[in-house]
Amino acid sequence: MKKALTSLGLCAAVILVTYVLIGGELPFEGSVSNQEAIQLEKQLVLLKTNQGNIKIELYPKKSPISVTNFISYIKSGFYNDTIFHRVLPGTIVQGGGFTDEMVLKLTRPPIVNESDNGLTNIKGTVSMGRKSSPDSATSQFFINLKDNSKLDYSIGEQGYSVFGRVVEGLDLLEAVSRSETIEVGAHKNVPIPTLKLISAKLINKKPETKYLVEQAETTEPDSEPFKEGIHYVLLNAPKPLLNTNKVEVVAAFSFGCGHCYGIYPATQEWKSENRHKVEFRYFHAVWSKAMRLYAQTYYTAIELQIEHLIHLPLFEAIVINQQKLSNKEELAHFFQSYGVSKDRFLEVFSSKKILNRVNQAEALTKEFSLASVPEFIVAGKYRVDPMRAGGSDDIFKVINFLVNKEANARKDTVIRK
Repeated sequence: MKKALTSLGLCAAVILVTYVLIGGELPFEGSVSNQEAIQLEKQLVLLKTNQGNIKIELYPKKSPISVTNFISYIKSGFYNDTIFHRVLPGTIVQGGGFTDEMVLKLTRPPIVNESDNGLTNIKGTVSMGRKSSPDSATSQFFINLKDNSKLDYSIGEQGYSVFGRVVEGLDLLEAVSRSETIEVGAHKNVPIPTLKLISAKLINKKPETKYLVEQAETTEPDSEPFKEGIHYVLLNAPKPLLNTNKVEVVAAFSFGCGHCYGIYPATQEWKSENRHKVEFRYFHAVWSKAMRLYAQTYYTAIELQIEHLIHLPLFEAIVINQQKLSNKEELAHFFQSYGVSKDRFLEVFSSKKILNRVNQAEALTKEFSLASVPEFIVAGKYRVDPMRAGGSDDIFKVINFLVNKEANARKDTVIRK
């Protein structure tokens, strides 16, 4: 271990000397102590852009090197007047390195990779951008707009270091990711119009207890524990799917999604506990070729009336066992284990009815503005995802809140009538 640390120190020294020799290091006045890093848990980063504000929560205990690095750039004013120079629709938005003329700014020396810190590149997280070398991150960062598990650390392979989470402004970034893009020299996927970062600074989180006391003293108290735009999203155009007097909850998932598999048992338990007041339905999201195949499989299972038998085993085959189920022939063989003949499976799988349902699922995916799974749609108008809600454990608290909110709103409407 000592030898490894010594080697790491020598490498860092070589890099630092190289930067000084080539004039690549900029002087930075702002440094962050360990005590300051701990205090960062009480603060947010406010990014003011020409299209709206973005707020980021930092993880200094899990990612001390990345957070300290990020804050040093903020304190120096480095990010002011830079742009988000790269987007992949519904996947990532990247910034922190280029001026609006696409000139790459000089940076501090690169930092050590922290991707083995236990944090993953799920939707809404902020990670350090880097080159192919793991320890090459400097100023650039990106925001995950979906669960990008391929970017995570795995045994023997470094990933991309997560150091924060967007708590406000994710919708803005999702919209920018779908902007028209151009090529500027060697740089592709540059969005237009430009999303320019005007300034970056630290702001204090408002203490919850103080906030509640202040609100209680006002004439119109706001006691809602979960806030629109922070814990859930209000859809622009409500889209109820079920004809029911209960509050509908639709769970968007994909058989190829590990997070969907992980949350499935809790979802089933919640569904059972709330069956008297909630009309629940699963919905297979579609935005890729693989998801279209799995959606076709899902609706085929429903049509064959074996979805309740095959749902979990199919999840396990794809996610856990990594079983090759990439075409209809392989899927037909899988269904044979559940008493469905190959001919019957292929007949239903390729039927117009199933293809229409898959097309409808793809259309709904766009209408709900889904960029990741799992996500939950409550009453056709509220969208909730684990990242925004605070994690898989808290998502059902947010869903319960929205179900009660909708039920109370309906009661008020009946009373007024």
